[in-house]
Amino acid sequence: MKKMLFLLILLMTSTLCASYVPPNLNKLILRADKILYGEITCVDETVIEVNIKGSINNNTKSITIVKFKEWNCGKRWSEYKVGETSLFFLKLKNGRFYSLGGGNEGELPIHDDKVYVHASTFPSLGLLNQFEHSKMPMEDNGFNNPYNGYALDFEDFWQATVVLEKCFISDVNATGNLINIRQLCPTSEYESILENNKIFNWALAKLID
Repeated sequence: MKKMLFLLILLMTSTLCASYVPPNLNKLILRADKILYGEITCVDETVIEVNIKGSINNNTKSITIVKFKEWNCGKRWSEYKVGETSLFFLKLKNGRFYSLGGGNEGELPIHDDKVYVHASTFPSLGLLNQFEHSKMPMEDNGFNNPYNGYALDFEDFWQATVVLEKCFISDVNATGNLINIRQLCPTSEYESILENNKIFNWALAKLID
């Protein structure tokens, strides 16, 4: 009986993992209520405190974020630690901020001048070779581990994020997909960025595809 129960749980978990669709970069940007990066200054049982170093739509010096709750199909790359620096795509729920994505795709570690991005954030096989693959040693091969993804130039990534958030808006349907995408600024505002920023180039192509 116990064996059958275990097999049933395993089957249900595998089905859930197979049906989960991670958000790509555009979904992270356009679905986020706040986008910011900063250093973890306090780790509590259920939340972390982050000292904000830069943000798009936040005017406070620090923010409290609910820890990502691990499950069978989603694990954080390591335990939360004071001193870590990350970029966060946050959603506000019942007065509390959570990182977006069931695989914690909305929390991206930053080391030196690189931001480490989940492979699923750029899910287009034809474009993979234009981005640098992460060579960071992995503590855990959990679902959507960012160190099993890409090591991208932080300044380029942040620039692409800022421009996309400023120049585009969308609605979100019941399944979390972007609909009714609208452009808010003239194309001339981002033409030069489109020529020089591969990350923005990829995201815009997927957005208007």
